[in-house]
Amino acid sequence: MQISNDKKVVCITGSVWTGSRSAPRRMLVKEGFLRPSWFTTDRRVTDADYRHVSTTEFHLARAEDRVLAHIEYAGSIVGIMQEDFESATAASEQGVLVVGPPEIAAQVAGVIPRTVVFALKDEAMDLSGYLAEAERAGQLHRIDVDVLAPGAWTEAYLAMMAVIGLPLRRGLF
Repeated sequence: MQISNDKKVVCITGSVWTGSRSAPRRMLVKEGFLRPSWFTTDRRVTDADYRHVSTTEFHLARAEDRVLAHIEYAGSIVGIMQEDFESATAASEQGVLVVGPPEIAAQVAGVIPRTVVFALKDEAMDLSGYLAEAERAGQLHRIDVDVLAPGAWTEAYLAMMAVIGLPLRRGLF
């Protein structure tokens, strides 16, 4: 998979989430990251942009090596096709943002070695075993978030931007 050097690949996974406007996933989109369309063989699972593919289409795409990452979830298969990832990369200003379960983040990191994976966790929570290889490869960055602390999501976002190495745009806060 070809990704130009001026584009970043960021995955966010974890066990703590917020719908706040200061959620790191929303702030990264404001910074110029695009989330690729996901596919599902059944129904939408999250707020990501999903498209429906048949189970047969999925298996054909997988046999042709066109599936970037996938998991079985609630009786269906969800994931990201390489073509959708490449489209997001080409159309983005900064790069691609994948928000999802650790299995997906681990698969993306395994295919694209320069992927940065953020695991947003409460301090007492363990990391998923799926992220072990990303951790060994130095791709994984754990950010402990106290969801009840004022400004916790802003702090998490600022920590992510420091790791990614991007300056903050004026007017985002």
